[in-house]
Amino acid sequence: MKKKAFSKLKSIFTGVTRSARKEEKSRLTSQRVQMMYENFREILTLNDSTLQLISEVEDRLSGKVAFSFNLIAERIHRAVMDVFMMVKSLDQLAPGKYSDLYDSLRRIKKIVESGMPIQRESLTGSMIMPLSHIKADDTLLVGAKMANLGEVKNVLGMVVPEGFAITTVAFNRFLNQGELRNKTEKLEELLETSGPRVTASACREIQQIMISSLMPPELEKGMEKAFSEIIGGDDALVAVRSSGVAEDKAASHAGLFYTELNVGKGWLFESYRWVLASAFGIGPMQYRMKYGLTSEDAQMAVGILKMIEPQFSGVIFSRSFENPAEDKIIISITIGLTNPAQTIKKRTEELVVTPGKENEIGHSLLTPLTPQQIRNLCQAARNIERHFGTAQDIEYVIDTTGQLYIMQCRPMGGLKSEETKKPQQFETEIEPIIVGGSTACAGIGVGAVYQIQNDGDLERFPEGGILVAKHSSPKYAQVMGHCAAIITDEGSPIGHMGILAREFGIPTIVGLHGAFNTLYNGRTITVDASSLKIYDGRIIDIDNLPAKPTVLRSSPAIRKLHQIAESVTPLHLIDTASTEFAPLFCKSLHDITRYVHEKVFEEMFYLGDRVALNQPDTLRLKGKLPYELLILNVGGGIIDEANLSQGLDINDVLSIPMKAFLNGLLDQRIIWDKPRAISAKGFVSVMGEGLAGPPPEAKGVGRISFAIISDKYMNFSTKAGYHFNTVDTYCGKSINKNYIHFRFEGGAANETRRQRRCKFLSAVLEALNFKVQCRDDILVGRLEKYERDYIASRLIELGRLTLCARQMDMLMDSDKSPEIFAKAFLEGRMENF
Repeated sequence: MKKKAFSKLKSIFTGVTRSARKEEKSRLTSQRVQMMYENFREILTLNDSTLQLISEVEDRLSGKVAFSFNLIAERIHRAVMDVFMMVKSLDQLAPGKYSDLYDSLRRIKKIVESGMPIQRESLTGSMIMPLSHIKADDTLLVGAKMANLGEVKNVLGMVVPEGFAITTVAFNRFLNQGELRNKTEKLEELLETSGPRVTASACREIQQIMISSLMPPELEKGMEKAFSEIIGGDDALVAVRSSGVAEDKAASHAGLFYTELNVGKGWLFESYRWVLASAFGIGPMQYRMKYGLTSEDAQMAVGILKMIEPQFSGVIFSRSFENPAEDKIIISITIGLTNPAQTIKKRTEELVVTPGKENEIGHSLLTPLTPQQIRNLCQAARNIERHFGTAQDIEYVIDTTGQLYIMQCRPMGGLKSEETKKPQQFETEIEPIIVGGSTACAGIGVGAVYQIQNDGDLERFPEGGILVAKHSSPKYAQVMGHCAAIITDEGSPIGHMGILAREFGIPTIVGLHGAFNTLYNGRTITVDASSLKIYDGRIIDIDNLPAKPTVLRSSPAIRKLHQIAESVTPLHLIDTASTEFAPLFCKSLHDITRYVHEKVFEEMFYLGDRVALNQPDTLRLKGKLPYELLILNVGGGIIDEANLSQGLDINDVLSIPMKAFLNGLLDQRIIWDKPRAISAKGFVSVMGEGLAGPPPEAKGVGRISFAIISDKYMNFSTKAGYHFNTVDTYCGKSINKNYIHFRFEGGAANETRRQRRCKFLSAVLEALNFKVQCRDDILVGRLEKYERDYIASRLIELGRLTLCARQMDMLMDSDKSPEIFAKAFLEGRMENF
């Protein structure tokens, strides 16, 4: 008796334990699915922001707009971290499966960081450098002006004033005090984002702080020592001159920085601070951005030069501005000191001299220079020009003893080259045939339309054709080299194709609805991607197209950005079916982003299947439904006030994709609750397959359908009627996140009939703009990067199609059946199903 009681108690306890274990397993599965969805959603968000960053980088590389290199470099740095989080989230979705991505990202990150702005806080070196030790290679340390002057003295052997440079090491030491460093580096970002008016106020504030800041003690001691040893006694006077790292190069900065003459030892520190502060005026800030200079180019060294008592001073231009090829030298001469800052202008004479014919000049009425003095100036100009390899702008002084001093030299700017034909502006009174869309790459293209509907069309793409397609695709990169323009009905400027189009410089319009149906093959058109207009015919000569701006294309900012961008923007992983679509072949952030984006869809696609196996705590959807449907809500998929004690009412569903899918699934025109009329051949086929194949339960037939939903996401998975069907979709406001992936396989009839059903599904889906792949009786359809309303409309059709496709293999009596039923579905004749 006791034994029976014990056995009964044991069975009860075991049952309770099993039930508890089952509940715990259900709870853990729900948590796992919730975590997977959060990782998935984060990947979509980070993918969107990374593609936006890539678009911004491509835009700046075009050289069409001025930008802050530090700001874009900071964004790239953040993008590296975003891509790392994408890789990490994918790894959490499928632990260990994609671990090779970490190695690829580590390799790319190292290259990217090598091109990032120098951390100038770590720069070391002397804060004071005598002019006698300076040469042209010392530009980064002493600035271009002092480096050139040191080269003239120490290599060419010409006479220059005694002096020394206060180096960029001192400049950076000065900025490292307090918050000066952070404040000055924010000015570039402020100028790009808020404009000059707001930035000017910030510049004045920072300049005032710099002028009133204390000097580093070691710098003060170094300046005092150099002044005494190199310049002379306490009564000596000096010129305190700017010597920016980028000054006196192609971008001369002429007149932008502060210079003070006749400075005594007691005013040396104050004058130094004024020169440093002048580097951060609104004028220099705008100038640097216009010429694509970086914050490294804003570094300011300062030249301290002993004042020379002049008899004559002036400027020599080693070439004529109007005709640089002509052997002429322009010499300006002023009695005394040339000083543009003086309020009273001194009389200046300009001489045009042909080298070798200095005697023909004679004595000037204003400045009694001898032919030998003119000859000396010409010889100095030609020697300096020859040494530096370009026409030179040279400042000189001749003192009271007749000694010639070179005070400064820099490349001449503004030289005129041979006149080229000026392109005409594109203006026309002709009405465009289509207007709209979004510019992915600005420009104008002329050519014949060639429509792309499949991969085979790409192989036949003609030279100079205009690619027209229903949707954008990175595969079009293979024809961009001989493409005049690109137009797509759908797509995003920051999508993969838009980025490639900018890389190739192909005028591109995306999102121009109806273009595919309007622009037929062979039609010659003119595409103005800049103004989003398309004209019939060839209405402009290619040679007369507006010239593209080139001011920034060879600038330091562009060069530095190019160095980084090689590991950021290019897309090498284009074909997902290629063996090279793998982590090992990821060479850029774009590649990793593309790879993760593709693989996360694969992982989410079978999510419903895994949920069904583990049976989490789900809600049964109430109502007359063709399937018993259990729903797992992972965030915002149902209303908060829903009464869930008896299950989930259809009206309680908030999920945008689920509501759309149910709209189609519950189409009252489709009679699903009565036996389908089938042919005798179809019935025999089903019976034959049923006897020959494994039993239904072995295939999972008749299992409950599952849907995982959020406010914007749905994964619907069902196994019923011998077929397997999955719909995975995201439907939100961001076009780059939106997609539908559809999979259908299996059936009860023989292989031929199942394949015919695949052809039916393929015909319908292609008509709905899905990209479709079929293999035997397995079909996969993809629709990506469309607006929310369009995605929702296609989900309604998929709901109908999912229901109509049930047992259709038994209706596929002939090879014409797929076409007949596809036409009926697309025409809305649901009574046929």
